[in-house]
Amino acid sequence: SALQRIGKVMGFQVHVVGPVSDGQVPISSTEIRNLIAAGRVREAAEMLGRYHQLNGLVVTGDDRGKKLGFPTANLDVREQCAIPAAGVYAAYASISSGRYSAVVNIGFRPTFGAGERTVEAHLLDFGGDLYGQEMVVEFVERLRGERRFPHAVALCAQIEKDITRAREILQ
Repeated sequence: SALQRIGKVMGFQVHVVGPVSDGQVPISSTEIRNLIAAGRVREAAEMLGRYHQLNGLVVTGDDRGKKLGFPTANLDVREQCAIPAAGVYAAYASISSGRYSAVVNIGFRPTFGAGERTVEAHLLDFGGDLYGQEMVVEFVERLRGERRFPHAVALCAQIEKDITRAREILQ
């Protein structure tokens, strides 16, 4: 193959691996990307042998999470990355000071009027400034899909439930 020819020239070996299956479903990059796109991050992790990750720089947002009592780190992620389906996820977020349990929202914030897709992480038991830091988010499990709430009070009540559930999953 072309890769084997390049390997000979560049000085590395190529080992061809035949199709791999978990017994029922063939494990392939296409299947993994499809699972991630559907928000099925736990199943994707089983195929990957690790949690699916996104990384990006923490950028300034509109501080809405902070105003609601749940400050979030807004991640600037590359569009070429496999971004999970819109929804709320239990995750781990790693920054220079360590790895933290997190609740991550991916979506368009329909409660406050649709906008561009955002990836926002609320780090549990963390208090500090994250702007300008590189963050790696590992998706563990989807908690729920994205939905519109009638008002901020209902949204905050749901966020509290999401945090409780994420703590149970991540402990």
